[in-house]
Amino acid sequence: MRNPSDLMSRAGAKFVTGTMMFCGTLGAIGGIRPSTQFTAILEDPVLDRKMTCEYDIDALPVVR
Repeated sequence: MRNPSDLMSRAGAKFVTGTMMFCGTLGAIGGIRPSTQFTAILEDPVLDRKMTCEYDIDALPVVR
């Protein structure tokens, strides 16, 4: 893993309050595919509630 300040400088964008950067490998059935947006919904059918999360993705270039 790179230092967060190094990753932020490589992103080429200004990080303002509320900006998040996720890094690492997530385990998922069927694998992970590149995308420019992520949306998730957590649903509670007992209390009939939903919580959503949505964000845009700026993929950094692969550095070898």
